[in-house]
Amino acid sequence: MTSTDESTPDAATDTGAGATGAATFALVVAGMALVSAWTGWGGMALGLVALVAAVVALMRVRSGRASGRGKPLAALGVALIAVVIGTAIEWPTIESAVTYLHASQARTLDECMRQAINEKEQHVCKSQHLDEYRARFPGRLDP
Repeated sequence: MTSTDESTPDAATDTGAGATGAATFALVVAGMALVSAWTGWGGMALGLVALVAAVVALMRVRSGRASGRGKPLAALGVALIAVVIGTAIEWPTIESAVTYLHASQARTLDECMRQAINEKEQHVCKSQHLDEYRARFPGRLDP
């Protein structure tokens, strides 16, 4: 018995199951990114993965291999929010790294420590000038 409601194999591939899978994947990863955005780097990394997956899903919708732009757009929005939150949380670290790389003219431990803005940069100075730090402060623990 053959029914007209049955799908043919070609019809199953034309429904865009891969595209809805990509949209679902993007939405799930975007949700994970939003939950972990308070950690900074975790939210940024997962958010970027979700952004790529959402763009892929939107491209599949645009090419006609899938229908429904709701999930990919929601994933795109949630992923962008997660990346923004993660970036806001990690901004001091990113800014310090850029500042340190820009002002990396420090050649000695003293010069580096004078240029250090916060404790994290001081730790970087101690790590980069480890031999000098150990020679000057032999009783202290390594940074």
